[in-house]
Amino acid sequence: MLRTNSQLITFCIFILVGFGYGKSISASELEITTISVGTGAVAEQGMKVKVHYTGTLLDGTVFDSSIPRKKPFEFILGKGQVIRGWEQGILGMKVGEKRKLFIPPELAYGANGAGASIPPNSDLIFDVELLDVGFPPKLTGVNSEQLIEAQKNNVLIVDIRAKEEWLETGIIDGSKTITAFTEEGNLHPQFREIFFPLVKGLDENILLYCRSGNRSAMIGNALVDQLGFTNVMHLSGGIVEWKNQGFKTVVYKNP
Repeated sequence: MLRTNSQLITFCIFILVGFGYGKSISASELEITTISVGTGAVAEQGMKVKVHYTGTLLDGTVFDSSIPRKKPFEFILGKGQVIRGWEQGILGMKVGEKRKLFIPPELAYGANGAGASIPPNSDLIFDVELLDVGFPPKLTGVNSEQLIEAQKNNVLIVDIRAKEEWLETGIIDGSKTITAFTEEGNLHPQFREIFFPLVKGLDENILLYCRSGNRSAMIGNALVDQLGFTNVMHLSGGIVEWKNQGFKTVVYKNP
């Protein structure tokens, strides 16, 4: 890997900005050679995969590798997070398997190339090893009865509405109150400051709720997809559903 401008190289390689994305190109244009057979789980669409890789040009020049960094690369298959040669070439691998991928320009970066290290119309060769696979965690929607069970199990329950909403309807007993959004719809500047000291780690059980479930879904998905939390739930129908079903709230007391 060229050590200069390494962050740009990595970004260019794995964020799909390739020329001609969307053209119909058959997988037969990608050459796959199995170097060693794996024995673990199979990489499927929608799975989060972890790989080590080394990328070279046809003349043998190494333009990037995860191995010297000792940090495998992770992405989700089928989400367009990597070049199409990777999408096709890693699909179906088993954990422990090593492959050599010969990727034509049409499945890589085409006429644009990528930065100074990958010239236009470059054929690329990747040696990849599949280290791990698994379906990524997702935000879970729960109903009012499930929230009651969460209360019994000391799950961190957070009401992300605004202060005037808490005063109007009350809050669910035991909830932490942290406003997630400003009136303009942006993330509230104090949300991170108040929220993160409450959690012990990324595997903390967290249940969010708002008025109708829209805002809690947005924050919940961000916690899972962007920050890596693994056990996040939200009240799908919000406090509107909670009250319509006859469940009680308690008066919000301004701290």
